[in-house]
Amino acid sequence: MILKIFIFFLFSFSSNENKWYSKFLEAMYPPSGVSFNAIIDQRQFDINSKISAYVEVVDSLHLLIEIDHETIILKGDTIKTYNKKTNQLIIDKLIDADVGIFSLLSGNLRGVDIYNSTLLKNIIQINFSLPSLDYNGFIEILKSGKPKRMRLAFSSDQYIEILIKDFKEGGLSKFNGFNPNPSEIINLYE
Repeated sequence: MILKIFIFFLFSFSSNENKWYSKFLEAMYPPSGVSFNAIIDQRQFDINSKISAYVEVVDSLHLLIEIDHETIILKGDTIKTYNKKTNQLIIDKLIDADVGIFSLLSGNLRGVDIYNSTLLKNIIQINFSLPSLDYNGFIEILKSGKPKRMRLAFSSDQYIEILIKDFKEGGLSKFNGFNPNPSEIINLYE
């Protein structure tokens, strides 16, 4: 509720570009959360990967990403990665100024400057930049605010692109049920 009030005041005197970004944020954070399937294409440094994932977003600081052999949970600034094959749980901290896959999947893009929105048939493309990091990207949404595709570019050949399918409110069964019993716990921030 506080987030919705903040969004309202933040964008109440804003341009049309911010209206669509606000609509996107409202779609991402209903009280019952959201779940969706995603294809994540990442090209960053020596990483070139394309994976399918299931995602649950509770709010901007709580989400679950499930891929083939791993379940990743973000709770605040703590990341827990459970490897199902090795039965290991790795605990780490999210770097405060870091912007990447968690930011895109949760819709938590702090410091974003929306510079235009374009209507492309039934899709609105919201173009943004993060001037402090010299990043840019876009979010493509339906008129309802539901996301279809997101891209964050770190440079011309380094980016994360996410194609979203089966976006729906509620149905968050895995986030609250995440309680692995690992044979080994590795805490990277102790």
